[in-house]
Amino acid sequence: MSETADHAARLLRAYQAQEKRFVERRFPLEFAPEVPALRELYSQAKGFHWNPETDIAWDRFDAARYAQATREAARRTWSRRAWGVYPGLTESTALLIRFCLESGSLGMDAKLFLSFRPAEEAKHLEVCHMLAERLGGYEPDPGEPGLARVSNHPFAQAALDCDVPVEAYIAALGALDDQLDLNLYLSHLHQAKDEVVRAALRLIAGDRARHVAFAWAFLGSRVPALDARGRAAVIDTVRDLLANVILAGYRNTWLLPEKSREPWLAAEEETARQGLGASTPAQERSVLRATIAQVRERFATWKLDLPRVDHAELGVV
Repeated sequence: MSETADHAARLLRAYQAQEKRFVERRFPLEFAPEVPALRELYSQAKGFHWNPETDIAWDRFDAARYAQATREAARRTWSRRAWGVYPGLTESTALLIRFCLESGSLGMDAKLFLSFRPAEEAKHLEVCHMLAERLGGYEPDPGEPGLARVSNHPFAQAALDCDVPVEAYIAALGALDDQLDLNLYLSHLHQAKDEVVRAALRLIAGDRARHVAFAWAFLGSRVPALDARGRAAVIDTVRDLLANVILAGYRNTWLLPEKSREPWLAAEEETARQGLGASTPAQERSVLRATIAQVRERFATWKLDLPRVDHAELGVV
């Protein structure tokens, strides 16, 4: 058997074993709220609808007013941002599937909320693509192995991993990564000057804020009841994501390996200078440090101690 075939067979056996651990339990099917804060977020999602094609005044966006070099930079920036948005489609769907198969009739609030999230992620992806297209053309591929590797992580598979408690997954991807993503969007919005770009960032940030609120509300309802093993899993999973994904450049181009940074870093700096929806490395450093401190402080209220991480450029964070 070839190495590729052997890998495929092992992967199939792993999926089959995983499938047997998820047995759908439907009855009694309860609809009463269990976590009012999560049900309220679901109600907000129902009431707040926007259409990327019609609720952003694209006819007011005049790309021709910017120099060719600026348009080239901004199209790269928004293309890379699309790559960071796309995983939300699969992550949210996989997490919803896990809730449905793992929790039986429990967790209805989370299931209802997560039913909306993939559609919101799709709109964010569409906005990034539309902006890149208007700025000269969407770039579908990093074109550099290092950047491609850093941009591509199996988050959806992690959501379906029975060995990772769902609380640990949401702590890492929701409380840390989503919180950082939201804070970066708010920074980009603060720096943006173009009114159409500002509108796009504002709409995305509004959805992102609900996604982050979901993570914190869910954790608040679950973490206090975790045993020692579950609490350790939360810390280990969050620390792993911080050290090996976030600090490797998943969200921040200036953290990428040096040979993978260009031309993307220069593009973001020019996009920030022209107010087209980016932040400078210095601004992003402040956002990153503030976000890690924010997450660490909130974890401390549950007596969860997120260890410090050593980084070659940032020192101890």
